[in-house]
Amino acid sequence: MKTYLAVLKKDINIKHLEAELKKKNIKPAAHYKTIGVVKLESEKPVSLKDFEAYFHSIEEDKEI
Repeated sequence: MKTYLAVLKKDINIKHLEAELKKKNIKPAAHYKTIGVVKLESEKPVSLKDFEAYFHSIEEDKEI
């Protein structure tokens, strides 16, 4: 499973976002409210083009 970090846009309805993620089998693993970042987990690649309404950017977490 791959992990992604996504920077949220302002005034996003988290419940609506969670519903959209669930439709695409993406698990929101953590929400860092202070810095506006969501950690996502998915078996398939996660693309910004699918979530442009919610995120400024999405990057794969390259943990060593």
